[in-house]
Amino acid sequence: MPYTKRMPHYGSPKELLEYILDEKNYGEKVAVASSINCNVETALSEYLKIQNKFEMTGNRVAYHIIQSFSPNDEITPEQANQIGKKLCEELYPDFQCVISTHIDRGHIHNHISINAINLNGRKLDDRLGNAKEGLYGLSDISDKIAAEYGCYIMPKRTFSKIKNKDYYYQYKEQTWKEKIKYDLDVLIPKCNSVEELLEELSILGYEIKRGKHLAVKILGMKKFARLSTINVKYSQQNLYEMYKNQNNVKLRSIKVLVNEFNDTLFRKVNESKIAIEKSQLSTEGKTYTEYQKTKYQEIKRYYKLKQQLEFLDKYNIRSFDDIEKSIEIKRLEIKNKNIEFKKIKTTFEKLIETTEKAQDYIKLFKDYEYAMSYKEMNPDYVLPKETKIFLKLQDELKIHSVEDAKKLIKQSRSDRIYYNKLKTEILDLQRELNHLDTIKEEKLSSSELFIHSIKFGGNRIDYKLSDNECFCINLPYTKEKIYIPKKYTAYNEKHQFYTLYLVDDKEYELFDENNNKLKNISGTDLEKYVLDKKKEIDKLYSQF
Repeated sequence: MPYTKRMPHYGSPKELLEYILDEKNYGEKVAVASSINCNVETALSEYLKIQNKFEMTGNRVAYHIIQSFSPNDEITPEQANQIGKKLCEELYPDFQCVISTHIDRGHIHNHISINAINLNGRKLDDRLGNAKEGLYGLSDISDKIAAEYGCYIMPKRTFSKIKNKDYYYQYKEQTWKEKIKYDLDVLIPKCNSVEELLEELSILGYEIKRGKHLAVKILGMKKFARLSTINVKYSQQNLYEMYKNQNNVKLRSIKVLVNEFNDTLFRKVNESKIAIEKSQLSTEGKTYTEYQKTKYQEIKRYYKLKQQLEFLDKYNIRSFDDIEKSIEIKRLEIKNKNIEFKKIKTTFEKLIETTEKAQDYIKLFKDYEYAMSYKEMNPDYVLPKETKIFLKLQDELKIHSVEDAKKLIKQSRSDRIYYNKLKTEILDLQRELNHLDTIKEEKLSSSELFIHSIKFGGNRIDYKLSDNECFCINLPYTKEKIYIPKKYTAYNEKHQFYTLYLVDDKEYELFDENNNKLKNISGTDLEKYVLDKKKEIDKLYSQF
């Protein structure tokens, strides 16, 4: 990111040209000189000829650009001159320019002289609003060309004015987007559906928020960020469309042993896999919009069934009772892990915040180093906000070098590994529990034993009155309670509700809100009772 400065020159272009070219009079060592639309040796007379030809008015006769390179940029004087010349050719193609590269003062820098009027008689438009000839255009094009020669370019970030001058949060907000974008670009090609993509993001430690818009949050973020605000290509609609239109999906193979309990599920998974692979072969090179939608839904179904099959195999589940036992084991494991996690959460979050700041310190060191070299070249150079952030982090962390920051990170490594491992284990256990709950729900739904069912939210469970064997459920739309074995309830993670399964003629005990027994009621009548209460409430609300 070469430091650029442009100033108008008044009076006569003679002084400016002599200053940038005559090292005898001014003491600056000229290494290379070049020009466009004129000769270096006769530039003054050529400038004046154009000015006289078009009878130029005003005392602004030329412009003086200084383009300074940091000592950290490994370029030769010849390359620096080429950068300056390309800059003139792109920004001022119709103007006479002289580019003189100097190598004094400990750094390479270009002095560029531009005639105030071009070959067609038009004056240079130096307004800020001019995207090309204005100062912003000069800075942007200088950066673009310098980057082609390997010069370091500071990232362009925008900071709004705030009272306490703490720009770190704004910096993090912009770098979060960089991290999220990087992770998405890596994961999207590896996944076959939006659901699989979200699952992989969860494994990396992201919190996922579903709804009208997909949103994610990682440690340090104060709120969720919509994927569509990071880039519109990551919007929920665009992601679904992309996976729908994906061709030649490579399906992972099925590696489980078939038994009596999983035989039906195995056949469904295999049939789905064969259907997808055959349809892909028959439609290769062709576009069928409706087919793509159908194929995408079938791929989602395939992976869902495959995961269920693999979980049955993983936990050696051979019966419905095995499912219930596995679910109880998972719940207990999650509970114990959460207790352990809660004890260390505050301490470790502070540790991780410190480590993250140390990593940001290292990231910002290069920006700081370059900014300070430009400040040394020109005392008027305004330090970027990144430098202020760097100095604030240095003060907060009480460190003085990149090596100090690396030591901080190294000291906390084992603790961070343990914390992240525990966090990942909880996520993995929860994911496994969700899969087991889905299998349980499907087994209960397909069973001929249960004729009736009642759906209810998790907030209807009274955990104080529940025990290891039974849930105490506040029936939806009523004030009554029922106690029922946990094995006859299933949780649907996708829609986030429970289902209570009832036997047709089985007697269930009904209790009032004070936990006094009211009566026995059959499965048929219990379902009808809840549905009638729902109708009453719906009718009441329809009057408003």
